[in-house]
Amino acid sequence: MLERFYQGNTTLEEEKMLQEYFLSNTVHEEFIPDKELFQSFGTESESIFVPDDLNQKIIASIDQVDRKATKSRRISLFSLSGLAAGLLVMIAVYLFYIRTDGPSLLASNQMTDTYEDPMDAYEEAKRTLVYVSAKLNSGTSELEHVRQVSKTASDPLRSLSKINKGSKELSLLGHLQRVRKIE
Repeated sequence: MLERFYQGNTTLEEEKMLQEYFLSNTVHEEFIPDKELFQSFGTESESIFVPDDLNQKIIASIDQVDRKATKSRRISLFSLSGLAAGLLVMIAVYLFYIRTDGPSLLASNQMTDTYEDPMDAYEEAKRTLVYVSAKLNSGTSELEHVRQVSKTASDPLRSLSKINKGSKELSLLGHLQRVRKIE
């Protein structure tokens, strides 16, 4: 019956029988740890009032904390990347327009064509852009390994977070029992 109790398969009457047995003085020596457990439960007259929506409140507060932590990390990453992009734009403007007198060249239209045939210019621009695209793709292909490692590392952490949520709920119930005893 004790094994069924730990599996959650006992009826209320069976649980009362177990509690009466463990609260008596005739408990076999091998069941002393179980006796301490049943003594910590107390009697029915000491039952603790647990609100019906306690579980939802606990889960909502845990989710809210998780969302705040994720949001703050995401905001700091976005702000850092935005700051870096802004700094690069400022450096580019300084180097290409202010330092080399770029606007005066653009304003006076002194730029000349390097190709006589527009189709040759088009083909050269197309070839250059394909080359740059290939180099960018080869540079980012190495990041695929990082994505895979990150994904495999996060999978076990998700299951640990479920265990963590369950232990927080059990801890809260333990606190409620202590508060009830104090009252």
